Amino acid sequence: MDLGNRITELRKKKKMTQEELANLLFVSDKTISSWEANRTEPNLEILTKLSDIFDCNVSYLIYGDNVKGDIETEIKIKLTEKEYKELELLLRDKATFINESRQVDTYYEPMYRKFIQDEFEKGVSITEWLRIGIRGNKKILNYKHWYDNKYCDEYEVEIDNEKNLEKIFQVLGIEKLIVVNKTRKKYMFQNKYEIVLDNVEELGYFVEIEVKEYKSTPLEEYDELLKFVKKCNLNLEQIDKVGYPYHLLAKLYKNK
Repeated sequence: MDLGNRITELRKKKKMTQEELANLLFVSDKTISSWEANRTEPNLEILTKLSDIFDCNVSYLIYGDNVKGDIETEIKIKLTEKEYKELELLLRDKATFINESRQVDTYYEPMYRKFIQDEFEKGVSITEWLRIGIRGNKKILNYKHWYDNKYCDEYEVEIDNEKNLEKIFQVLGIEKLIVVNKTRKKYMFQNKYEIVLDNVEELGYFVEIEVKEYKSTPLEEYDELLKFVKKCNLNLEQIDKVGYPYHLLAKLYKNK
């Protein structure tokens, strides 16, 4: 299956017409028709917007099932304000700017299995996350399970009835734990790495680099990612292995 066929298939799964998709992207329906017939191809910025609309990875649109869509390989690094600004200038020159957004992530955990609080209290890296993220006018329920802080299983679904989900959470004893607010600037480097600059309320500056094109196993891709990070002159000693919720919990407990 080629790119045009994947766009057609994903559009139909969303029960959208070519005109409806065109309106979301501010292009003509003839443009959508041209993509789906493989006469032309959308640019990287449009591909990223399509991935948001279709709830899939950019890499799936481009490469299809050759990429493991439910595996995420990434590195997050704490930055100083100076490092943040310097990296932003570098990315403006060397990478493709995708968008800037305001994101709010609310983290939850079941009271019968406190996988966040228990690991936090033990002082170890938290390996599981359950959150609802606000992305523009969409709300996404996301679950991650990390392995060795190098890659993770990731599953997510768009929420179309938040009130019913809240009722389900109440019945299951799933309670709100912490809220993370951040401003995110997203870039793509050579279709291989998605690089985001985060300014997180109460925590400061971070960069997160995620593999978007898999040519080998997640662990091998992680090794290649480390090499890329070094080329960017980023400090590997500042790799963040615990995540924003952990840091906010630490501040919360410290102030009690």
